[in-house]
Amino acid sequence: MLRFILSCNIVWSFICVVIYFVSALDPSTFWLFSVCSLFLPVIFLMNILFVLFWIVFHWRYTWLPILTLAIGWHSWTLLFAFGEENKNKKCQQEAFTIMSYNVYGLKQLKDTSESKMQIKKSKFTTFIREHEPDILCVQENNFFSDDIINKTGLYPYFHYMIQHGAAIYSRYPILDKGLVDFGTHTNSCLWVDLLIQGKKLRVYSIHLQSNRIVKDVEKITDEQEEKNEEKINVIKRILRKYRNSAIIRTREARQIVEHAAQSPYPCIIAGDFNDTPFSHIYKVLSKGRKDSFLACGDGIGTTYIGALPGLRIDFVLGDENVIQFCSHRVLHTSYSDHNPVMVKCYAKR
Repeated sequence: MLRFILSCNIVWSFICVVIYFVSALDPSTFWLFSVCSLFLPVIFLMNILFVLFWIVFHWRYTWLPILTLAIGWHSWTLLFAFGEENKNKKCQQEAFTIMSYNVYGLKQLKDTSESKMQIKKSKFTTFIREHEPDILCVQENNFFSDDIINKTGLYPYFHYMIQHGAAIYSRYPILDKGLVDFGTHTNSCLWVDLLIQGKKLRVYSIHLQSNRIVKDVEKITDEQEEKNEEKINVIKRILRKYRNSAIIRTREARQIVEHAAQSPYPCIIAGDFNDTPFSHIYKVLSKGRKDSFLACGDGIGTTYIGALPGLRIDFVLGDENVIQFCSHRVLHTSYSDHNPVMVKCYAKR
């Protein structure tokens, strides 16, 4: 029996090593490998279970899952953070706060009863006022959510194009603003140049191509909903949708990188990437930039609470040699299928 399990562990370790090296490949070339990035947390857990099993039953074989974990060390550094708030002098005196929040159109606030909806609206505005971000980057915005956010009275400056779901609300003056055109109304990228304490910064609010697999995932998890044969067809459909979405996201990410490269000011990119930190999209956008979660986050930083919970798909990235992060928090709410990310930072120059 132990030999059989050892054989399974050897095969599993080989699969893991392959996935480590292919998960961040360009999906337009190797689309199937990009799906692997979704399963890296499961791979980590399985290897931990193998370690525990061998410790109990044959400790000499623990080297195999430990070596497998060691080979994937770079991936695990993207999964966990053990940072803490930076309380240096500049963080106390020069820092500003930025919140990235996919509000999902604030659909969760809508209710059949007008009185209940007004109560929910009031709770949301209280939530924003309580945390009082200096810059609020929103995704999946609409007239309904825009009206509620404006009622907070916090933001005299804003950039919002109703044809596109992204928006930026600011307490600092906007010097210039624009759009990185993805050619779609659903997903978008807006940018603003801000004057913050005498320094000029460019901030992007981005919402990359959605996977649109929520309903399909619900069918898979609902045992009564579909027969096994139909579930196989649903899985095929999920893979096809993910492939198409990942290819589009890659193109959008490259557009943003090219646009940011032309910026005369340091950049902060915030928003819903619709992909994990193990993906090619994250690799493209994070090159030459710091991830606020890795800099001073804690735990696994889950931001998505929808049909595939446990994923970190909302990020705040800042130019590596300029933006200094002081704190990173994920705020737990029930207003959307995403939790907002709240970051404190400052520009070194």
